[in-house]
Amino acid sequence: MIRFRDLSIKLKLISVQLFTTLFILVFFVGIYLFVQYRQFETNAYDRMATLAEILGSNSISALLFFDDDAAEDVLESLATQPDILSAVVYDHNGEVFASYTQPDHVDTTLRDIVEGKYTHDDHLRLTQKIIFDNLKVGWITLDLDTSNRRSELVETLGQAVLLFIAGLILAALLAIRAQKPISDSIMNLAGTAQKVRDTRDYSLRVEATSQDEIGQLVDSFNDMLEKMWHHEKHLADLVSERTLELEEAKTRAEESDHLKSAFLASMSHELRTPLNSIIGFTGILLQGMAGPLTDEQKKQLGMVKGSASHLLELINDVLDISKIESGRIEMHGEEFKVDLLLVMAVSSLRPFAQKKGLPLDLDIAPNLPKLKSDKRRLEQILLNLINNAIKFTSEGSVGVKCYLRDEFLIIDVIDTGIGIKEDDLKTVFETFRQIDGGLDRVKEGSGLGLAISKKLSELLGGTLSVTSEVGSGSTFTVALPIVLEAEEVDHD
Repeated sequence: MIRFRDLSIKLKLISVQLFTTLFILVFFVGIYLFVQYRQFETNAYDRMATLAEILGSNSISALLFFDDDAAEDVLESLATQPDILSAVVYDHNGEVFASYTQPDHVDTTLRDIVEGKYTHDDHLRLTQKIIFDNLKVGWITLDLDTSNRRSELVETLGQAVLLFIAGLILAALLAIRAQKPISDSIMNLAGTAQKVRDTRDYSLRVEATSQDEIGQLVDSFNDMLEKMWHHEKHLADLVSERTLELEEAKTRAEESDHLKSAFLASMSHELRTPLNSIIGFTGILLQGMAGPLTDEQKKQLGMVKGSASHLLELINDVLDISKIESGRIEMHGEEFKVDLLLVMAVSSLRPFAQKKGLPLDLDIAPNLPKLKSDKRRLEQILLNLINNAIKFTSEGSVGVKCYLRDEFLIIDVIDTGIGIKEDDLKTVFETFRQIDGGLDRVKEGSGLGLAISKKLSELLGGTLSVTSEVGSGSTFTVALPIVLEAEEVDHD
């Protein structure tokens, strides 16, 4: 149901005027009907009083000389008054002296005479004294038929209803005409406001048709549009200037990014070559090929080799994320058995887990189909996730599960480690983001492993997600399609 406050201003104005007119018409029609009703009784009693006065005067001699026949003759004159149902003349002792009754009317003779006017459902009764020389010589009672009163009231009511309908129609016509100047101005203002909102054209204006409050509102609205038009023009100029500046900044950034990519590409050789040499020669020394070493020398050289290997991993991560972000990484699809890849990945990291006293379990569903994807990139993802699971788990276990679900290969890496806070779950895959970052961080790494794994999973057409609970561990889930969409996807 539509509420009154939701109606248009036009309908509100018409409704208010009609409701006001309706109330006034009902009020005055009610008063008119009440007056007509009361007027009928007043006129009826006045007529009965006149008849009683005449009949009483004509019956005085009959009462004085006890001539009841003469009184009967006087009352018989009421035969010319068909609405007089009965008439009774009483002597001074209250005894019936003469009476008259219309045919088919029940006798209404009073046992106890009570002077005055009485209104009954179907008749009116009037009883008054008969006076002669200031002496009471008897009473006279008249009954008037009021059955025609209802028909008269119905007729009057019909006339009142016709007048009511005519007044309501006239009020509606006047309301429609009277509200037009107000509603047209407001609807014109609302229509322009709607058009401004839809088109953002602040050059539109509303024509003022009056100098009243609505005219003042229109002037204020036009002033507001004028200010907004100037503001928009100024803002457009600023946006144009800023756009040129941003385009220049974008060009410089692209040049800088190109230089960065070129620098990283050249530095990859410059950084990796000496690091590989350090790792290689350190290995030669540790094998004793250059002569025997003391235990302390072996310890120090082992630290050198470990630091060099770690630095090489960091450099590889930086180069990988740089290639991914610049779109210079390639995906090569090939068919291979994913269970063999999983066995190799888990086997390569099992010594690291055993060193921490953690079992590293592998659960592979039987009859897995061959996977067509980039084998090297999937291996990189698995090594990152398993290595992270071992790194952040002090006790408990680490497990890897592989199975099929809805034409997707699912790999879960599950640990019982420190877990991840709910707030950190939103940023755990961002670059250079470490969940235990800070000065007290005890886990080594560049903060790029999860970011690289996430982006590589998406490049392989899959997803990487995580569920975790602080203190209970985490589960990283890789979902990959069985067949890579393109055998080789070049993002160069």
